[in-house]
Amino acid sequence: MCLALPMRITAVDGALATIASAGLEQRASLMLVPDAKVGDYVLVHAGFALSVLDEVEATGTLELLREIGAFAADDAVTADDAIAADDAG
Repeated sequence: MCLALPMRITAVDGALATIASAGLEQRASLMLVPDAKVGDYVLVHAGFALSVLDEVEATGTLELLREIGAFAADDAVTADDAIAADDAG
């Protein structure tokens, strides 16, 4: 499964942008969205900004991803739990 993430552009240098989200900063190509500018949110996959998002859509998506992460952390099964269940069965 592939996942594209909303990230905010913090700097632009030609066709490359510095993008950031949740403390992660990296570089991405703007070749597919040449009109993107500093402050815009872009949907990023595999080092390429695929589209420009409005802030409401981007922050909503990021909040849903945080909720999924929190839910998964609460429901995590450890390797020890899986071994114990296998031994009991």
